[in-house]
Amino acid sequence: MSCDPEHIVFDAIRGEQICIESGEVISDHITINSPEWRAYNYDEWLKRSRAGAAHTYKVHDHGLSTDIDLSKRKYREYSKMVKLRYIHRKMRVSKKDKKLVEALATMNRVCAILRTPEVVKETAGMFLKKIFDSLTVKKNKINAYIAAAVIIALRKHGIPVRHTEVLRYLNVSADEYWRVRAEISLALGGKAVALIDPRRYIPQIATKLGLSADVQLLASKIIDILKKRGFTEGKDPVGIAAASIYIASILMNEKRTQKEVAEAAQVTEVTIRNRYRDMIDKLMIEVKL
Repeated sequence: MSCDPEHIVFDAIRGEQICIESGEVISDHITINSPEWRAYNYDEWLKRSRAGAAHTYKVHDHGLSTDIDLSKRKYREYSKMVKLRYIHRKMRVSKKDKKLVEALATMNRVCAILRTPEVVKETAGMFLKKIFDSLTVKKNKINAYIAAAVIIALRKHGIPVRHTEVLRYLNVSADEYWRVRAEISLALGGKAVALIDPRRYIPQIATKLGLSADVQLLASKIIDILKKRGFTEGKDPVGIAAASIYIASILMNEKRTQKEVAEAAQVTEVTIRNRYRDMIDKLMIEVKL
C-alpha cells in the first residue's frame, strides 16, 4: 500500500515511519545520528555538546587529543597523575612534530598581537601544516615560513595588515621572506594571492590622522575611479590608499602633510609623492596646495 509522503510522520520513541492515514508502518529500526538535545544559540551548544572540542589547525594534532585533568584528585593519586600527564604530553608530540608545534605556537602568538580573527589563525595553521608536510624546514628559517603563512592568510581573508608588520614581529628580513614565498609557491603550486583592496586601509590611516568620515568617503571614491581605469593594478595598495587620503584631505580642507600621511601609513614620503602625482594626472584634478 502506498502512502502520500505528506502523510508520513516519524515516531521518535519507536524509531518508525508511520502513515497517518492508514496507520501502516513504512519503515522501522531507523537510527537517528543527530543529538537528542536542542541548542538555540552557540553558548547553549557549548554547554550541551559532549563530543569534545572542534577540529582546529591551530595545534599540531588538530585539537583531537585529550589531557589528563588534575583537579578533584586525592593527594595519593595526584603525584601519579602528574607523572602520567607528563608522559602523555611527551608522547603526544613526536620528534617529527616538534618544529611544527613550535611554529604553530609562534604563529598563534603573532596573530594574537596583530588581533586577527580566528579564521586567519586557522588558515595560517593549515598553510603551515602543508608547508611542513611538503618541505624540509630548517630551524633558522621557521620564522620566515610562519611569516609567509600568516601573510597569505591575511590576504586570503582581506585583512588590512601590512606584511612589514608581520616581518617586524617575527624579526624576518624582506629578502628572506620573498625567498621562502618562492619556495612555497614551487612546492605547493598555489595560485598567487590577490592584493587587498586599497579601500580597506583607508579607515586605519584616516583614524591615525584624525580625519573625518567625509575625507574617508572621498578617498574611497577616488580609489573606486582609479580601479575602474586600471590604475591600481600591480601597485602597493597601502601607497594608493595613503595618496588618496592625502588628496581627499586637501580637497575637504582637512589638509595633512605628506610626512604625516606617510608616517600614519608606514610608507615613505617618496611613495606618497609618486602616487600623488600619478593620481592627479590620471584623475585630472587641480589641487591648490
